[in-house]
Amino acid sequence: MINLNQYHNYYNIKPFLRGMIPKLTPIFGSKTKAQEVLLLLNDAKEVVRHGFYEAELPAVEEFCKDNKIFLIKSKFKVLLEDKDKIFSNKGIRIDENDPRPGMWFVYLSKDEKKALFASYAELTNNHGELGRLLGYPQCCIEFFCQNFNENNTNLELSPTNSWTNLSLREKDAVLLSHFPCSSECEESIKLAQKYFEVINKADSEYAKQLVISMNLSIPEQ
Repeated sequence: MINLNQYHNYYNIKPFLRGMIPKLTPIFGSKTKAQEVLLLLNDAKEVVRHGFYEAELPAVEEFCKDNKIFLIKSKFKVLLEDKDKIFSNKGIRIDENDPRPGMWFVYLSKDEKKALFASYAELTNNHGELGRLLGYPQCCIEFFCQNFNENNTNLELSPTNSWTNLSLREKDAVLLSHFPCSSECEESIKLAQKYFEVINKADSEYAKQLVISMNLSIPEQ
């Protein structure tokens, strides 16, 4: 199991680690999830939320325990309608004791209260508060709250800006975990560029893959 304390700190900002995405991916199941955890570890995100099946949880729980990350598990499971897709917004909640193999949501944070608050916000369908805890731009939170419903679960827009492009999520090439209110949302673009900067310092090879896959235009310093 990976314990970050065993690695050298190559940058003077928290545990930036060379080549961490390949190390984290087998634990969390995808490069995108590994990327989110990397952002959490380096304080670019305060709370991360992801779904895992029962068999996937032990490795995730062990990693979090070893690296001082609080993990709160949802009080319900979700049966996904699109089981074969990496990303799915369609599903039904079932009781945590239901024998059917649903997916658990877990809320990860260095701050236990924030992980608990995120769990409670989702349990009570407080999308606005959940979005705030997850660090989404206010304009995008409002967009989601106004448009998301059981008949409209995919708010992905036609991409016109590579930084906010969600269309490559299935290929594990994405920087944002929220639906931008527009492809040209300035706050979302700033967030994506901030995340890319952290990723690039932590794993330059993986960052190069994102540049190619997402056709990113890197701003001049």
